[in-house]
Amino acid sequence: MMYKFLFFVLFLCGSMVYSQHQISGIVKDAKTNTPLPFANVITQEGTGTITDREGNFTITQSDSITKIISSYIGYISEEIAVNPSQNYYTINLQPSIENLGQVVISANDNPAKRIIQQVIDRKKQNDPERVLNSFEFTAYSKLLVTANPDSISSTIDTIYKIEDGKRRLVRIDSSDYELKQQLEKSHFYITEKVSDFKFTKSEELRENVLATRMAGLEEPIYRALAIQMQSFSFYDDTYTIFGTEYTNPISHSGLRNYDFKILDTIQTNRKAYLIYYKQKEKDAVAGLEGVLYIDTETYALQKAVAQLKGMIDVNAVQNFEFYPKENVWFPISKTLKMKKGENEKAVSLFGGKIKLENDASVTDKDSTVVYTDDDDTSKQIYMILNEQNSNIQLNTPIKIKGKGLKLAFEEDSYRKNEDFWKQYRTDSLTARGRETYTYIDSIAKAENFQKNVAFFMKLMNGYLHTNYIDLDLRYLLKYNNYEGFRLGMGAITNKNFSTKYKIHGYGVYGTSDKNFKFGIGADARLNRLTNTWLGIMYSDDLTEAGSHPFITDGRAFYVFQPRLFNITTFQKTRNIHLSLSHNITSKARLKIQLDKNDVIPTFEYLFHVNDQDYYAYKTSTATAAISWQPKSSFMLTPDGFDQIERGFPTFTFQAKQAVAGILNSDFNFTKLNFRTYYEIQPLHKGKTSFQLDAGMAFGELPIGELYHTYPNNPNKGAIMRRFSVAGIDNFETMYFDEFYSDRYITLQARHEFVPFAFTDKFQPQLALFSRYALGNVSNVTRHEFVNFDNLSQGYYESGLEINRIFKGFGLSGAYRYGPYHLPNFDDNISFKFTYSFNVNF
Repeated sequence: MMYKFLFFVLFLCGSMVYSQHQISGIVKDAKTNTPLPFANVITQEGTGTITDREGNFTITQSDSITKIISSYIGYISEEIAVNPSQNYYTINLQPSIENLGQVVISANDNPAKRIIQQVIDRKKQNDPERVLNSFEFTAYSKLLVTANPDSISSTIDTIYKIEDGKRRLVRIDSSDYELKQQLEKSHFYITEKVSDFKFTKSEELRENVLATRMAGLEEPIYRALAIQMQSFSFYDDTYTIFGTEYTNPISHSGLRNYDFKILDTIQTNRKAYLIYYKQKEKDAVAGLEGVLYIDTETYALQKAVAQLKGMIDVNAVQNFEFYPKENVWFPISKTLKMKKGENEKAVSLFGGKIKLENDASVTDKDSTVVYTDDDDTSKQIYMILNEQNSNIQLNTPIKIKGKGLKLAFEEDSYRKNEDFWKQYRTDSLTARGRETYTYIDSIAKAENFQKNVAFFMKLMNGYLHTNYIDLDLRYLLKYNNYEGFRLGMGAITNKNFSTKYKIHGYGVYGTSDKNFKFGIGADARLNRLTNTWLGIMYSDDLTEAGSHPFITDGRAFYVFQPRLFNITTFQKTRNIHLSLSHNITSKARLKIQLDKNDVIPTFEYLFHVNDQDYYAYKTSTATAAISWQPKSSFMLTPDGFDQIERGFPTFTFQAKQAVAGILNSDFNFTKLNFRTYYEIQPLHKGKTSFQLDAGMAFGELPIGELYHTYPNNPNKGAIMRRFSVAGIDNFETMYFDEFYSDRYITLQARHEFVPFAFTDKFQPQLALFSRYALGNVSNVTRHEFVNFDNLSQGYYESGLEINRIFKGFGLSGAYRYGPYHLPNFDDNISFKFTYSFNVNF
């Protein structure tokens, strides 16, 4: 829903200005009449801009404009007197014979490239995040989706259809007229935000949101506000626009990926080179192009302009101000403007989650339909996001609480009053802005929009939202060979009940084993900033023998749980545990858990140790686990901690110790587990991932405490009898209960190709995978009535998937080879279906 909402905003967006004095126009070559892209246009007061790729420009300033000057390298500058009654100007520049030589650039000696190389070489001296020990500032941002009422026709459109050479009246369309009437009173949409930014060299840049307001919502959609619309700095190797990262022209690979040309040299407060850049790659997706204003003394950025031209046009501008004491240009403002584009090139948004492409079925007009007003109103609708920095302090002592957080919302950030907003607005809220809030809020209240948004967002995470309790849909319906259908429901109190305390529980019933299982627990938050929770839980349920989950893994909601269908080696487990979880930093989460378990296998089994045979047994264990995600980003909202962006690699380590004699525990054993995951996903080039798992256990280990490597092949004969659901990181050709280990290592590699876009609805995706396992087990004779092998010779399987063939369903095939290849060829083959369910939340 969040991306669909933003997609609507994006597709109807563009640029606008609200100052009192505004002029626009076009700059052309006087001889050829062709537009001059990125020409410099400046007023007598020094307010400047550059033309877009079509030569168009718009300038606004608070004071009246009496004169504009346009310049372009290789042309004679032109000075134009501004007539108060004229708002649009065509500026024709004459080529300068004296300066033409400056434009001629040989392949071997491009002065623009020499300048860019200087910029790259001096990034360490010019990047604020490298040269400054600390900084902080306050930022006010405002997003508007709107149109200039004067650009909308007030005529009522009459629509005819040509039939047999005659015009037949279809309908009277007054939508443009009504739209104009509404736009004279309000915008389409408005949001505002006030944030405090802090940075030190030991901490990454932190945004603390003091106040936020989204029209139509009492409480904002925090994940929408967490999307990085535009990078803080233009010095990083990638530059982000609407959640998509692009190679920066001043990155170390910039000279390979971009073409450069000098446009001009201008003088404002300090002299600057104007360097035009354009991405070299010629593919179906729009790349960056724009202009860099480069200080001639320090080769730092004074201003950066980045544009995307395609189905939508995006214009991102970042302005810097010089601080002489620190000898640094610091970002002071950002603007992101968008509108409907003029060409058919695709544009990627939100890291490729949305790709805007031309749809011939939409763009092709019916030639038999005639409009009396043929203006395309959608071209006049646009979006602008302005962010202005104030109270900038450089190299002052700063304390940042909550180590590693990228974004934090004050708990009352959505409840700030108008007096608070007036203190921080750097751009006043106009009558149209105030009316927008009133108008959108009234519609949202009538449609119960806030409640519907909360319900939908909870549903996408597997909850059914009610006033004080969220029903946990994970327990609603499952199936396995032992229980049959597993029917039930879970519940947890939500923040309307309390933000500091949680009560949760579940109950399920198996239609085959005829048993009821349940769990109940409670948690108390000890510290909001470190996300510290103390919890207690009791459960009477089934656990899988040989499974080894990490206690730091978060809650996961699946439509299908592939392996669950075919598991047969369950254990009845009564568990009570006490846990303490705490963020060492936001990127490193620690959890400590004390467990007491009463275990009864549901299968025939005896464990022989210390001259005793155990069928049922008890364990008392202490477990400590730490999850570290050094490249991931996290935020803190009134709802709690959440991940903004998952970075790679990730690491998880877990240690578990059982002690005999404590609370009647029968065994002593130690288990150590490790997992790391790495993913590479270049834009529009598929995704490659690697996962390594390892475990070592020693001591008195019943089969339930040994390791399996997550097999997923049913113990049945024919291939089609084994047809079931494929997993993602399971061994698809390994049979259930075929191998157990007390030490093991697995390595998995997987590559998902970009979906094949055969049609809008049919876009299957090919994935290739390969998996390897190595392990061993000691004291096999301790385990009676069960037969299993070890993995000492190494286990291999490879295969492919074709996903999303129909309604999210696909097919998977895998083949088992190497030392554990089976004599019967069919027994080495796995053939299953897959299911993909993407929500993009």
